[in-house]
Amino acid sequence: MNKSTLKRVINSKSIEENILKILNEADKPLSTQEIAVKLDKSWHTVIRHCLDLELKGKIFKFSMGRISAWQVKR
Repeated sequence: MNKSTLKRVINSKSIEENILKILNEADKPLSTQEIAVKLDKSWHTVIRHCLDLELKGKIFKFSMGRISAWQVKR
């Protein structure tokens, strides 16, 4: 694994850990935009990582119109 790939993997893991931390501390489901603001990341970056976490079975999504809200699986 080259340095740029390793850096991308580490950064990706850190973002996912931070998303999980934010959702665990939240008292309600959070939208993708709310998570993006808390992380100071783009909406696109956050949605990609949330979808990855959903595929891993760690969080789930539900939609309210055009807005996706996320919650940790308990």
